[in-house]
Amino acid sequence: MGSIVAILQTDPNLMRCQIRRLEPVVSLQEGDLEPDAYGFGHYGDGRVLVGKRPAGAPAALGLADLVGRVTSEALVVHARRSSVGRAKDENTPPFRFRSWIFAHAGPIQGFAKVKGRLLEELPDFLRRSVLGDTDSEHAFMWFLKLLRDANRLDDPDLDAPTAGRALAATIRRIESWRRDAGEPAPSRLAFLATNGRILVAARRGAPLHYALLEGIVPCALDAIEAGTPESDPRVRPHRRVKAVAFASRLRQQAGFQEVPDGSVVAVSRGLEVSVTPIGNGE
Repeated sequence: MGSIVAILQTDPNLMRCQIRRLEPVVSLQEGDLEPDAYGFGHYGDGRVLVGKRPAGAPAALGLADLVGRVTSEALVVHARRSSVGRAKDENTPPFRFRSWIFAHAGPIQGFAKVKGRLLEELPDFLRRSVLGDTDSEHAFMWFLKLLRDANRLDDPDLDAPTAGRALAATIRRIESWRRDAGEPAPSRLAFLATNGRILVAARRGAPLHYALLEGIVPCALDAIEAGTPESDPRVRPHRRVKAVAFASRLRQQAGFQEVPDGSVVAVSRGLEVSVTPIGNGE
């Protein structure tokens, strides 16, 4: 099924501090099962950057060990347990296309029955962009198709609610096709997508949680304590930083709340959060 952690925050220079804060709270493991592979995506120098760790990576690999020294406003981390597609880089989330990063936890039940139909209806440039054979990457392409149909695929000013509606529509369309193909049981899934400026996530059945985080004081990484003088130039940015974090698996609650089942969470550039139902229509 896999595990997801994601962060959207206001200060790219403090991503390592956010990771250090979250490391004891979130988990990349699915119970006692060891991940087959790890992947992470972030932004730097105007580029989308993705790293992969293949099968055989340590089971206890933590966020900081995996990600390293990242400077970015957005980060998506995924630990994969193979369910659809072999364990290889092309099948390891997160997936990227232009400015977008996408991750998915939870298999789409009976996906083989709808894969051909989905591919048929993709525009050629997205169909050619499918590099692996996972349900996750194909769902990502349908989400991108919907943004392209609305002329918003490459829009740097795309608003989070519009992206959230595209994510919800992706789930509705795939689930409708599954029902038509004789797969009535709903899939258990969590989708997450970001273009580095906004972030949207959707949950149906699979676990997913989010938290609104303000300030990083104290900060163990930068040795800032509650009593560190305000004259210290490191203190102000640590007090002012804000973030929204998502995790599919938690070690402790620590301010996280469950995404309502059957809902989409849209996080704007200014970190405003809206929660809306996925819906059941086409």
